[in-house]
Amino acid sequence: MAKAVHLGAWFLLGCIASSFVAWLGALHPALFRVMWVVYIMSGAGLAIALLTDDAVRPFLKLSEPDYYALLIAIAVSIVLGGMLSWLIGG
Repeated sequence: MAKAVHLGAWFLLGCIASSFVAWLGALHPALFRVMWVVYIMSGAGLAIALLTDDAVRPFLKLSEPDYYALLIAIAVSIVLGGMLSWLIGG
């Protein structure tokens, strides 16, 4: 149960961070470009994590389902946080 609460807290932190980046992008046109750079780099990091899963997973000492659950949670938190940019009309 403690592990689920811990992972849920990290998921919410990812949603908050992604929402903050989208909010900054909505504030100023120059920050909008920075927002897209952050999202593109996050997407590239997720793609690299998926391609190198056999090398990264033992380093993090995670089981295979936990590793993929972590990647899915990161992707979903980025998408949910990025929805703020769409909702504000940026």
